[in-house]
Amino acid sequence: MTTLDPSMTALDALRVPFVTADEAYALLRTELERLLALAETVAPADWAKPTACTGWTVRDILAHQAGSYASGTSYREMLRQYLVRTKPGQLTEDATNELQLAERADASPGQLIAEIRQVGPVAIRKWAYAFRLFKLLSVPHPIPGSLSMRDLMWVIHSRDTWMHRLDICRALGRSFEPTTGHDDRIVALVMRDAAKKLAPQLGGQAVIFDLSGLAGGVWKIGPGEAATTIQMDELDFNIYASGRYSYAEGRAKTRISGDVGLAELALKHTQVLY
Repeated sequence: MTTLDPSMTALDALRVPFVTADEAYALLRTELERLLALAETVAPADWAKPTACTGWTVRDILAHQAGSYASGTSYREMLRQYLVRTKPGQLTEDATNELQLAERADASPGQLIAEIRQVGPVAIRKWAYAFRLFKLLSVPHPIPGSLSMRDLMWVIHSRDTWMHRLDICRALGRSFEPTTGHDDRIVALVMRDAAKKLAPQLGGQAVIFDLSGLAGGVWKIGPGEAATTIQMDELDFNIYASGRYSYAEGRAKTRISGDVGLAELALKHTQVLY
């Protein structure tokens, strides 16, 4: 059995409450505002800097975000992007990302920022309150198993922008400053999704994730008392869970107390859709 600071109470990650439409809108709006505020401060020479997203520069991330927000402006645009032809073995979202970048290959950063300012407010309102029929659908996905379109609109889109802001900050050597009431909620919803995928892999055992930082917290995944505690920085955890760190890189940034084998098993099955 692992020990935990008595001042900290581990929350059951599976019981993290889901968002409402109003909360989803608030998360989306804050992320849109923070993305635009960050983009306005990028120096001309920094747009070409590489990021943790393989093959993408800072400018490419902005182009992807422009395309992503554009997808939320209408059913027609959403289907046009989501039904793009894929290559053998390619995920739909990867093909969609390629389309978004290709269609904006000649756009300047200023034009991309202007596009996001135009389509972003439309998209976040529609993701939160419209597309009711589409929200009823779910599709198979290799990470969550099944991806609800409601989850995509209410959770994944704000998480995606959040993660890409972190990508940009890391590429530019800037600090990422989380705030309570927003970033901690983003991370809690990440832990909710992590628990849904990870719990069945633990063989009835439980682990604790103790994430340090303002947006962190302590969560238990699995039934019963935990046999191990995994301690990580909140941002390192998200970088790892998104696939930006390899297992070896993530393990090197982790402190484990208790059952090391169980903790390493948990880490190997920790993967979340961003």
